[in-house]
Amino acid sequence: MKRKIGLTIIGAFFLTCLMAQDGSNIKYYEPSDLDSSLIRKYCHVDFGEESLGGRIIDTIDIKVQGQKMRFYEHRKDNGFNNWFNEQYLIRVDDRSQTSTRLQNSRIDSLTADKVFLTSVLSYYVNESPIDTITVFQHWYDRKNISKVLIKN
Repeated sequence: MKRKIGLTIIGAFFLTCLMAQDGSNIKYYEPSDLDSSLIRKYCHVDFGEESLGGRIIDTIDIKVQGQKMRFYEHRKDNGFNNWFNEQYLIRVDDRSQTSTRLQNSRIDSLTADKVFLTSVLSYYVNESPIDTITVFQHWYDRKNISKVLIKN
């Protein structure tokens, strides 16, 4: 009986430790803290108001190969589990069965007032990716950025 109680207590201790573990592969930066060490790093730009935990969802217009597209933020970070691949933008006005996600942005260069990126548009049908992507370059004004999430 003592052995069962001891094993139960030890098991409960380890389960508690396992449940308490969180994870993240994201580092958060203020736009003013961006420097040349972040060039060529993958990022997700949180524009407008800070969207931690998906509390505030902002929209933004981005020119993609000459065509203006509107996107909204998909944020899945709760302060405990924050995974880079779960942060992206979704195109608002997709009239087809295909959804479009802006993901895998990489910082190309920085100026005092702008962040220049190369990004990838990925296309999905019923949440399954298809073999088509669009790679394009664009920029954000630093004044419109709340945070920059850098992939660790």
